Amino acid sequence: MININLTTILFQFINFIILVIILYFLLFKKLFSRVQQRKEKLDEIEKAAIQNYEESEKVKLDLQKQIGNAQTQIDKRIAQAKSELDVSRYQIIDATKVEAEKIIKQALESAELEQKRSIENFNDELTTSIMEIVKQIFYKYSPEVIHNNLVQQTNERIWKLGKKEMDRVENIRRSLKDREPILSVETAFPLSKEQQASIVRTFSALADKNVKLDTVLKKDLGSGVRIRLGDFIINNSIDALLDEIEKEASLEVNNLIKKFDGK
Repeated sequence: MININLTTILFQFINFIILVIILYFLLFKKLFSRVQQRKEKLDEIEKAAIQNYEESEKVKLDLQKQIGNAQTQIDKRIAQAKSELDVSRYQIIDATKVEAEKIIKQALESAELEQKRSIENFNDELTTSIMEIVKQIFYKYSPEVIHNNLVQQTNERIWKLGKKEMDRVENIRRSLKDREPILSVETAFPLSKEQQASIVRTFSALADKNVKLDTVLKKDLGSGVRIRLGDFIINNSIDALLDEIEKEASLEVNNLIKKFDGK
């Protein structure tokens, strides 16, 4: 037979009740509170999710509407662009024709100008070649008498300069004021003593002081002399004469070509 102690049982029951109360206040109450807070938080999240979903659906509808409007605008722009393209295409074709005609015209003008230049260059080269041949003939066969006449003519020109152009003479003298008056003479034939003396006298009078003669033999002149005194230069030679003839001949040929082109 089991011996049951009621006092012990009652004491254990009371201890259990006290333990439950203590656990409730120390553990279960806080746990229940956290569970309640978690539930409220989940409710808030669910509510926000529903609200976000509704807003996203609204945004989706607005976006679909905007896409529809955009597609309509795109279709209109495409149709307008096609229409403008047709117009622009004809404008481009017309502009291209005008530009092509302009380019062809410029090309023809350039070709014509180049042809004229080629003709002018050919004429210049031809004139130069002819004059070179003439020069070589003069250089080779020019008699000394022509040379002597050109030397005498040079002296006479300087004396005339002193009589008729005193302002120019004064400028020459002023330019020689602080310089040694060296008379540089290039001559096609050797100068005789009389010719040298005559040249020195003439140019000493021009410079208003005694000049120092420096002569150089230069066959390329053909006949005559080229003289330099300071900055003053006089070229009275066949070479200078032929250069002038060459320039005039070239100018006359070009003028003649222009007259024919005008016709």
